[in-house]
Amino acid sequence: MERAIVIRVDAGPAIGIGHLRRCLTLAEEFRERDCRVRFVCKDRFGPDVESLMARYAVHYLADTRRTMEGCDAQGEEMWDADATLAAVGPSIGAESWAVVDSYRLGHRWERRMRGAGYRIVAIDDHRDRRHHADLLTGDAEVPFDPDLNELASTARVLVGPRYAIVDSAYAFSGSDVNAAGSATRLLVSYGGSDPTGETSKALKAIQALKIDDRRGGRVETVDVVVGPADPSSAAVVRAGVAIPDVIVHRGLSSLEPLMRRADLVLTSGGNTMVEALVLRKPCIVTLTGDNQAMTAGKLAAAGVIRSLGHHATVTPDAVAEMIARSLSDFDAFARRVAAEAPFDHLGSRRIAAAMLA
Repeated sequence: MERAIVIRVDAGPAIGIGHLRRCLTLAEEFRERDCRVRFVCKDRFGPDVESLMARYAVHYLADTRRTMEGCDAQGEEMWDADATLAAVGPSIGAESWAVVDSYRLGHRWERRMRGAGYRIVAIDDHRDRRHHADLLTGDAEVPFDPDLNELASTARVLVGPRYAIVDSAYAFSGSDVNAAGSATRLLVSYGGSDPTGETSKALKAIQALKIDDRRGGRVETVDVVVGPADPSSAAVVRAGVAIPDVIVHRGLSSLEPLMRRADLVLTSGGNTMVEALVLRKPCIVTLTGDNQAMTAGKLAAAGVIRSLGHHATVTPDAVAEMIARSLSDFDAFARRVAAEAPFDHLGSRRIAAAMLA
């Protein structure tokens, strides 16, 4: 009997596309295992993001006629579950799974889907949310509280860096490590939408460093990536053109080629940080969401990343100072990252194997 996988995930300017990217990575693992994969998303994303999903069937709940306008969060969650089931139908066998990666959806949605025959996988970066899940997973080392999962007595729990969901394109090779002992190429990428404007702060910091010979002389090239859902992309392009040796990239299908060439990565505490660390790239990290705090906090305490803290307190001057600091002791910083190697590219394989065993 065909194994069916339904993946419920959202993306957009406010929440970025990190959840979608990791679900696409997991979907590819399922596809290679001959599963039928379908996506369910609340809103349409626009052509740039939707092109990432071209090989899968996608159902958009925005196309569903609403009958519960103005309902509260609980009612919204139940409407979402019913609309999802209307789109994909009930489970056709014991091999059907529903994967949910959404902070809006929790135990009510999961219970309704499970009542229709699906086993439930919840991908969650938090540890304070209630679930009704057969499998809970997240890359933070902090365990899930069993009292918050209604199926805790039978559920599997997969937590920690081994279960980070990373595209296999980022598999590490020895040639990815900078052997020169100094950083000359920076990569700036704050996700698919950068809703807090961190790219603009980084460009102001780089511009300041470029005119300060004492601090900026070691940086030769800066690659700046504008995400497909970033509403400020035109302003970023204009700012980048005015700075020597800054190259602004738009419409990239993958960061992997640029990341392999980079020495130092400026990013948020989400998927791009994890991808960079798989490739043993030192990172300067700004926290752009509460869900990033647990993992980034542990990595910063271990000296594997340099953290600027929460985005609301980060200024261009603070970014410039952190870049200068990281350049001044780059060799030691890079060797620490290479030695620790907190993540690899096999998390999706481990999760899929646990589900389908």
